[in-house]
Amino acid sequence: MNKLIHFACFTLIAIILVSGTIYVKQLMVQASETKEQDRKPVKEMQEENLKNRVTLAEEFTVLKEHKTEKKPLNKKFTGIIPTDITIPSIDVKASIEQVGLLETGEMDAPSTEDGVAWFEPGAKPGVKGNAVLAGHVDSKTGPAIFYHLKALEKGDEITVKDKQGTQLTFVVTNKQSYPRDKAPLNEIFGYSTGRHLNLITCTGTFDRSKGTHQERLVVYTELKAEEAMQLENEAKLPDAPTNVKISGNLLSWYAVREGNIIGYRIYKKVPGGTFTHIGSISEYERKSYVDKNILNAHYYVTAVNEYGQESAPSSMAK
Repeated sequence: MNKLIHFACFTLIAIILVSGTIYVKQLMVQASETKEQDRKPVKEMQEENLKNRVTLAEEFTVLKEHKTEKKPLNKKFTGIIPTDITIPSIDVKASIEQVGLLETGEMDAPSTEDGVAWFEPGAKPGVKGNAVLAGHVDSKTGPAIFYHLKALEKGDEITVKDKQGTQLTFVVTNKQSYPRDKAPLNEIFGYSTGRHLNLITCTGTFDRSKGTHQERLVVYTELKAEEAMQLENEAKLPDAPTNVKISGNLLSWYAVREGNIIGYRIYKKVPGGTFTHIGSISEYERKSYVDKNILNAHYYVTAVNEYGQESAPSSMAK
């Protein structure tokens, strides 16, 4: 490592040491990507029956406001691997490298004074949790990449993107300086129900005996509200249809009152068989399906949204 940088602020991430015994390694479970449990498939047979399904626009007559071709169908957002950061208000534009834990249990630091480091074992930017970026404040030769980080104010925006060009915007909510050995690790690295990105650097008086500054500055940010709402909407499965019943040869149900439903799928099982997808009804059509061979059959209905996500089965009708 560059000894010059090391002398000035290479131990900037000693922020992870608390009372000399607590390390980020102990917070790894909390700091990793969102721990929300993945929903199991509605029915194992659904994947088999529907794996060769035509596109949503072909299956359902889709109204103009549902631009399904632009939606990330059935894809859960898992965050980005950041490669670049931009902070317009303090004229920062830098590349991001991935770092992990040192043998001591501390987070590694950026390898250059002009680069920014992302704590790769922790959360990815964009997921629920606290993603962490770190940068040097200075070196013997002068200011480093995060020298002006303390000038950030509430409402300032920070943009990170990955190599595919996916871009996320975070908004500053708070900033706080802590004594080097008393930073609130869980608040900085731990799990959160929000989508946060925390930036850290050195601040305060330089302690020559320790080879680092006496304090650590943490800038707290959260994903821009509009972007967070979009991710929440994409991740939410639709509700199941209700009041599913059979009257003669007619299967009917109540519509799901959500704005992004594009249609319904009907499933049927005959004695000795398994549930099979037998038809699809677009959202604007009557919520009913005629089956001439309804005797002794069992049915359920699911709702499908514009992201291609399918609800759990409705109650059974027979």
